[in-house]
Amino acid sequence: MTSLLVTAVMTASTLLPLPPLPPTGEPTPEATPDPVSAVVEGPDDRLRRGCHDYALRYAVTVPDDDWSLDLAMRARDGRGVNAQSLLGPNDPVSGVLPFRLCGRATSPGRFTVTGVLVSYSSTQEARAAVTETFRLRRRR
Repeated sequence: MTSLLVTAVMTASTLLPLPPLPPTGEPTPEATPDPVSAVVEGPDDRLRRGCHDYALRYAVTVPDDDWSLDLAMRARDGRGVNAQSLLGPNDPVSGVLPFRLCGRATSPGRFTVTGVLVSYSSTQEARAAVTETFRLRRRR
């Protein structure tokens, strides 16, 4: 019976939370996330007849080369018309992304590009969202 009581007391004592350690007088470094940001700019242009490439400019600010930027483009009716992913260090931190639209399959109007930048540093993961709207007008 005593061994059963001792086992129950030992089990119960391991389930209790430990009291916090007293401060040592040394400041503990707080982990501050590295700033990450992304900018995307779409063209205000005319929707041309046939299939043509248009340019989407981007720039990311990240602390190191381990990052990804996922972009999705939607037409005014909500249909997805393009999606692209960029990966560091394979892709530069700024540049121009070509995307192709075909006039017969695409209606003129506002297009929205949404994206998520994720930076994978050695200490933590940081995210930033980006949204850009541009307009492709009817051809003349």
